[in-house]
Amino acid sequence: MKVTIRRARPADVDAIRDLVRRATRGRLDPSADEVFDRMAERGMLLAFNPERELIGLVSWRVENLVARILDFLVHPLDLRPTVGRQLIEAVEEEARRLECEACLIYVSPEMSSEALAFYIGLGYTRWPEESLSEPWREAAHEFDTLGRVALIKQIRAERVTQPI
Repeated sequence: MKVTIRRARPADVDAIRDLVRRATRGRLDPSADEVFDRMAERGMLLAFNPERELIGLVSWRVENLVARILDFLVHPLDLRPTVGRQLIEAVEEEARRLECEACLIYVSPEMSSEALAFYIGLGYTRWPEESLSEPWREAAHEFDTLGRVALIKQIRAERVTQPI
Protein backbone atom coordinates (compact mmCIF):
# COMPACT_ATOMS: atom_id res chain seq x y z
CA MET A 1 0.00 0.00 0.00
CA LYS A 2 1.26 3.44 -0.93
CA VAL A 3 1.34 5.54 2.22
CA THR A 4 1.98 9.26 2.53
CA ILE A 5 3.78 10.35 5.69
CA ARG A 6 3.97 14.01 6.62
CA ARG A 7 4.13 16.32 9.60
CA ALA A 8 0.88 17.03 11.44
CA ARG A 9 -0.74 20.41 10.86
CA PRO A 10 -3.39 22.30 12.85
CA ALA A 11 -5.92 21.42 10.13
CA ASP A 12 -5.41 17.72 11.02
CA VAL A 13 -6.83 17.99 14.55
CA ASP A 14 -10.25 16.55 13.70
CA ALA A 15 -8.78 13.66 11.70
CA ILE A 16 -6.43 12.85 14.60
CA ARG A 17 -9.33 12.90 17.07
CA ASP A 18 -11.29 10.57 14.79
CA LEU A 19 -8.34 8.16 14.42
CA VAL A 20 -7.87 7.98 18.20
CA ARG A 21 -11.59 7.34 18.77
CA ARG A 22 -11.70 4.63 16.06
CA ALA A 23 -8.49 2.90 17.17
CA THR A 24 -9.53 2.83 20.84
CA ARG A 25 -13.20 2.04 20.11
CA GLY A 26 -14.18 5.26 21.88
CA ARG A 27 -12.18 4.52 25.05
CA LEU A 28 -10.15 7.68 24.34
CA ASP A 29 -11.90 10.79 23.06
CA PRO A 30 -9.47 13.70 23.13
CA SER A 31 -10.77 17.23 22.75
CA ALA A 32 -9.53 19.41 19.92
CA ASP A 33 -7.56 21.47 22.46
CA GLU A 34 -5.88 18.33 23.85
CA VAL A 35 -4.81 17.23 20.37
CA PHE A 36 -3.61 20.70 19.45
CA ASP A 37 -1.61 20.99 22.70
CA ARG A 38 -0.04 17.59 22.07
CA MET A 39 0.93 18.65 18.55
CA ALA A 40 2.48 21.85 19.92
CA GLU A 41 4.65 20.14 22.53
CA ARG A 42 6.18 17.41 20.36
CA GLY A 43 6.88 16.41 16.80
CA MET A 44 4.10 14.44 15.15
CA LEU A 45 3.98 12.55 11.88
CA LEU A 46 0.83 11.25 10.22
CA ALA A 47 0.31 8.38 7.76
CA PHE A 48 -2.41 8.57 5.09
CA ASN A 49 -3.65 5.83 2.78
CA PRO A 50 -4.18 6.47 -0.98
CA GLU A 51 -7.75 7.63 -0.23
CA ARG A 52 -6.21 10.31 2.05
CA GLU A 53 -7.63 8.74 5.21
CA LEU A 54 -5.52 9.05 8.34
CA ILE A 55 -4.39 5.54 9.33
CA GLY A 56 -1.48 6.17 11.69
CA LEU A 57 0.40 8.65 13.83
CA VAL A 58 3.57 8.85 15.83
CA SER A 59 4.78 11.62 18.11
CA TRP A 60 8.17 12.15 19.67
CA ARG A 61 10.33 14.53 21.68
CA VAL A 62 14.11 14.93 21.70
CA GLU A 63 16.15 15.75 24.77
CA ASN A 64 19.83 15.11 25.58
CA LEU A 65 20.39 13.36 22.22
CA VAL A 66 17.66 10.82 22.97
CA ALA A 67 14.47 10.67 20.89
CA ARG A 68 11.47 9.51 22.88
CA ILE A 69 8.56 8.04 20.93
CA LEU A 70 5.55 9.01 23.01
CA ASP A 71 2.47 8.22 20.90
CA PHE A 72 2.20 5.47 18.32
CA LEU A 73 -1.09 4.46 16.77
CA VAL A 74 -1.97 2.55 13.61
CA HIS A 75 -5.53 1.64 12.65
CA PRO A 76 -6.52 -0.85 11.49
CA LEU A 77 -3.99 -2.83 13.50
CA ASP A 78 -3.14 -5.19 10.63
CA LEU A 79 -1.33 -2.23 9.02
CA ARG A 80 1.20 -2.05 11.87
CA PRO A 81 3.88 -4.17 10.08
CA THR A 82 3.87 -1.83 7.07
CA VAL A 83 2.51 1.58 8.08
CA GLY A 84 3.83 1.31 11.63
CA ARG A 85 7.29 0.44 10.38
CA GLN A 86 7.28 3.44 8.04
CA LEU A 87 6.22 5.79 10.84
CA ILE A 88 8.87 4.55 13.29
CA GLU A 89 11.57 4.66 10.59
CA ALA A 90 10.54 8.25 9.76
CA VAL A 91 11.05 9.25 13.40
CA GLU A 92 14.42 7.49 13.45
CA GLU A 93 15.45 9.44 10.36
CA GLU A 94 14.43 12.72 12.03
CA ALA A 95 16.39 11.68 15.13
CA ARG A 96 19.49 10.94 13.04
CA ARG A 97 19.26 14.37 11.44
CA LEU A 98 19.23 15.82 14.96
CA GLU A 99 22.29 13.65 15.79
CA CYS A 100 20.50 11.64 18.47
CA GLU A 101 22.25 8.62 19.90
CA ALA A 102 19.16 6.53 20.56
CA CYS A 103 15.40 6.20 20.16
CA LEU A 104 13.20 4.98 22.99
CA ILE A 105 9.68 3.63 22.82
CA TYR A 106 7.65 3.47 26.03
CA VAL A 107 5.47 0.37 26.16
CA SER A 108 3.21 -1.44 28.57
CA PRO A 109 4.76 -4.53 30.17
CA GLU A 110 1.51 -6.33 29.26
CA MET A 111 1.81 -5.62 25.54
CA SER A 112 0.93 -8.43 23.17
CA SER A 113 3.58 -10.81 21.87
CA GLU A 114 2.81 -9.47 18.36
CA ALA A 115 3.58 -5.91 19.48
CA LEU A 116 6.80 -7.00 21.17
CA ALA A 117 7.85 -8.93 18.05
CA PHE A 118 7.13 -5.81 15.96
CA TYR A 119 9.41 -3.61 18.12
CA ILE A 120 12.15 -6.25 18.30
CA GLY A 121 11.94 -6.58 14.51
CA LEU A 122 12.69 -2.86 14.28
CA GLY A 123 15.75 -3.27 16.51
CA TYR A 124 14.28 -2.11 19.85
CA THR A 125 15.14 -4.02 23.02
CA ARG A 126 15.60 -3.70 26.77
CA TRP A 127 19.17 -2.75 27.61
CA PRO A 128 20.92 -3.74 30.83
CA GLU A 129 20.75 -0.78 33.22
CA GLU A 130 24.53 -0.70 33.73
CA SER A 131 25.18 -0.29 30.00
CA LEU A 132 23.10 2.90 29.71
CA SER A 133 24.71 6.34 29.74
CA GLU A 134 23.19 8.83 32.17
CA PRO A 135 20.94 10.57 29.57
CA TRP A 136 19.70 7.20 28.30
CA ARG A 137 19.07 5.99 31.87
CA GLU A 138 17.11 9.16 32.72
CA ALA A 139 15.03 8.81 29.56
CA ALA A 140 14.42 5.10 30.18
CA HIS A 141 13.02 5.82 33.65
CA GLU A 142 10.95 8.85 32.63
CA PHE A 143 7.69 6.91 32.58
CA ASP A 144 8.36 4.36 35.35
CA THR A 145 5.62 5.86 37.51
CA LEU A 146 3.09 5.18 34.75
CA GLY A 147 4.06 1.51 34.62
CA ARG A 148 5.80 1.83 31.25
CA VAL A 149 9.10 0.28 30.23
CA ALA A 150 11.50 1.64 27.64
CA LEU A 151 12.67 -0.29 24.61
CA ILE A 152 15.82 1.27 23.18
CA LYS A 153 17.45 1.32 19.77
CA GLN A 154 20.90 2.83 19.33
CA ILE A 155 20.86 4.85 16.10
CA ARG A 156 24.28 6.47 16.30
CA ALA A 157 27.40 4.32 16.53
CA GLU A 158 29.50 6.72 18.53
CA ARG A 159 28.14 8.10 21.76
CA VAL A 160 28.75 11.72 22.71
CA THR A 161 30.91 11.92 25.83
CA GLN A 162 31.22 15.71 25.91
CA PRO A 163 28.70 18.41 25.00
CA ILE A 164 28.55 19.19 21.30
